[in-house]
Amino acid sequence: MSSRIDFKMGLNARGIASKKEHANAYRIYVLGDFSGKRDTAWSQRNIQRIDSDTFEPVMTQIRPTLDLDSGVTLHFESIEDFHPDAWFNKIRILADLLELKKALSNPKTAAQAAAKIQSFNQTDPNQNISAQTQQVDAETEADTLQRLLGKAPEPKTDKADTVERLIERVVSPYITKDVSLQYQALIDVIEKTVSQFLRTLLQRQDFKSLESLWRATEALVNEEYADEQCFFLVDISQAELMAAVNEGGSEFKERLLAHVQLDDEGRDVLLVGDFSFAGSAEDAELLKFLGATAKACGGCFLGAAGQSLIDSAILGESKKDGDWTRYLSEINADSVVLAYPRYLLRLPYGLKRDPVETLAFEECSEVPVRNELLWGNPALLCARALIRMTQEDSTDNALLMSDVPVFSYILDDEPVLQPGAETLLNETQVNALLSKGIAPLIGFRQRQGVQFPIITTLADR
Repeated sequence: MSSRIDFKMGLNARGIASKKEHANAYRIYVLGDFSGKRDTAWSQRNIQRIDSDTFEPVMTQIRPTLDLDSGVTLHFESIEDFHPDAWFNKIRILADLLELKKALSNPKTAAQAAAKIQSFNQTDPNQNISAQTQQVDAETEADTLQRLLGKAPEPKTDKADTVERLIERVVSPYITKDVSLQYQALIDVIEKTVSQFLRTLLQRQDFKSLESLWRATEALVNEEYADEQCFFLVDISQAELMAAVNEGGSEFKERLLAHVQLDDEGRDVLLVGDFSFAGSAEDAELLKFLGATAKACGGCFLGAAGQSLIDSAILGESKKDGDWTRYLSEINADSVVLAYPRYLLRLPYGLKRDPVETLAFEECSEVPVRNELLWGNPALLCARALIRMTQEDSTDNALLMSDVPVFSYILDDEPVLQPGAETLLNETQVNALLSKGIAPLIGFRQRQGVQFPIITTLADR
């Protein structure tokens, strides 16, 4: 294969969409941990139909939930609920901190707020505000979450003055007794504490998983020509499905097949999993099951190739074509599409990109670290591209996702563009992925968006 990246390949006979028997629409099942709940067995969760008009009502009905420590629970009923500005009225500790900040900012109430702080002071009176602020800065995210939420839940009480208990628990370790002339310094401590709380919550893996799945699903059902498709949500995590497969998997497969058979228009089926597959035997078994299930449904399964699979089997030093061929022979490769890498779902919160209205907050470092950003499973982008490619007037742009954001930052006094793909593939790597049947997602150094050169099953390499 040539070392040149040819974006026109996506529209030739090797593309999966060119094999589609029914040109009008897909029946798309998105598999993922939509609810975040563990108190209900997956078999008791209904398969939910969804589209652009019913997205928010369905999300409200599923009511994704995230249980934090100390009995604090977040519920998400719309995409806006993932934004930090939505939390200040929902998380009591944040509401109380902001109320305290407001009191300190008002000359009429600042002294009273400071007096409350004094009454709960537990620190060395000789320690100054500057040193305590540095202590907040040095605190790790894990320390912050432990300090804010790590203690056992307090018993419910009708006591109205929650601010006093809040100060004793959160703020007082970083203040001095002499605060009468240092209200602004106290406000700074509160803002730093709140910022660390927000940052810690945004970086939790369970929070990221919920946010990325729902944001990617919203983009999918709002894709052009989405009105011609049928979308369904299957609320099951990868771990739950793996457990079901270990027990035979028949219940899941039979339930899905029965639902597919309700379609009387003969649509092709796409099973789109918010799942990532490593090179382990367990993941291979799950991929085999999903490929077989997709084939039985008359369609394909779309998932993500995990970093370890890419490193060990495709781009790493241990790559062997014979090993990869054997791997493909075990997983129903003709019904499986895997894509790599992940893509950027939203801009990081910050004054220059997406400001938080309630306070000055920066989600990521000045030079962003990969794990600070929100990445999405490329399988959902594959589904969007395949929807576009069913149209007779589809062009090269069907595989270009121009709405995937990028942003710039300063490195060594020069502006640098953060690409929309988590890994910026070079031509050699793209061709290596194509030779294995993996759909490479290509990011750009100088423009917005990402692009697939082609989407095929693993067997069409």
